[in-house]
Amino acid sequence: MADPVTPMRLFGELDIRIDPWQVEYGTELPLQGLDDEISEQVILDLEVPLEAWRPIEPCSAVPPASRIVFVDGVRRIEARLIVRQGDRVCHGAFGSYAVGCVDVADGTAVCGECRVGRVVVIGAGRSLPLPVTVAPGLIYRPITTAETDPDGPLAAIQDEMRTAEERLARALADAADTLVVADGPLTFQDPVRGGAVGYIKRLFQLYLPATMLGLLASLPPASRTPIFALRSTRRFARYSWFLRLGPSGRGESDLAGIVRLEVPEAVGLDTARRLADSTAALLPRFTPGRGRDPRSPQNLLPIGALEAQLRRRLGDARLIRRQIESLIAEEVASG
Repeated sequence: MADPVTPMRLFGELDIRIDPWQVEYGTELPLQGLDDEISEQVILDLEVPLEAWRPIEPCSAVPPASRIVFVDGVRRIEARLIVRQGDRVCHGAFGSYAVGCVDVADGTAVCGECRVGRVVVIGAGRSLPLPVTVAPGLIYRPITTAETDPDGPLAAIQDEMRTAEERLARALADAADTLVVADGPLTFQDPVRGGAVGYIKRLFQLYLPATMLGLLASLPPASRTPIFALRSTRRFARYSWFLRLGPSGRGESDLAGIVRLEVPEAVGLDTARRLADSTAALLPRFTPGRGRDPRSPQNLLPIGALEAQLRRRLGDARLIRRQIESLIAEEVASG
């Protein structure tokens, strides 16, 4: 008599349980700390000598691109996981991301393509054997990360989103007379027919020496700093500059309203200067009012509208979490 066939478990040899804390609070069981910060070499005397640094207004002789495309993405964790295999414990997560674009040409803004991805990520180099169907239309692709800290799964979801953003931005920038503004650090350095810049709206690092903070703080709206270079062993070499979108509000820091932009150093200094002038001429036009967006002026109108649409495309987070909880509870009960 043949032995009965044992049905394959949904999670293979891994014991998957829900981390009971809500995702916005982080994990209940942190296992390890974060990596050290990455240092970069900063080269300042490129566009002008160091002693000649001053605010630069866009050159009127260089017309800005006739078409500008904003690319952004959103991501979220829908359920954090505690994963056991024998006597070893690590972190995991169900998460989703969406990327899309807003195309602005001839004074008209149009939302373009939207791409949604869903993943279930397990840390410590482990992975689920098959995609997980949580509900019809909610299929999570298994991925892994070597990280063991509690934020490793979130970083993996972020990487998946950044990769999707890169593919979309690269395709859109491969058109003449087009400027692609990718929200966040630029992730590709390949040449394109148009132009692509990374748009960093939160200034975690100023790069400039303390003696230049006064110049940065005194930038008039729609003006920029000279271009400087950033070189690191962890990323490709970039040209970068700071741009003031609008004036600081009453009582705010004199660095409010400033963003940093970057392009690959491979484009050359002349092209970087043209792109820097284009951003100074174009981007201040898209700043929202303070009453409309608390992240004004840095969260530009097309980016804010795109983020709202992408979050809707991800679906109801509370409903999806309940569906994941039910699936895992059924799997535990059957095991």
